[in-house]
Amino acid sequence: MLPLVVEGIENKIKKLHYTNQELKQEKAELLESIRVKDEKFAELSKRYQQLETEFNTLKVAKSITGQNHFQARQKINEMLREIQKCYSLLNR
Repeated sequence: MLPLVVEGIENKIKKLHYTNQELKQEKAELLESIRVKDEKFAELSKRYQQLETEFNTLKVAKSITGQNHFQARQKINEMLREIQKCYSLLNR
């Protein structure tokens, strides 16, 4: 009777060990998947920032070269105020 109990315990330990190994492998795969997705997110975020900057540049160029001189003048004045703020911050 005792050898059967010991054998049952050994089988359960082996099964737990095998399950533990499977879970470790799954965890490693999930961590790798997260790392790849984080890298892709960083790439897409950087690309989004580049496109947003390009879009804003095109908007400014269009407003300056467009028919509406009033909007162009407003945009230039806004950019000058921003430059002056930066300049005053640098001089502190």
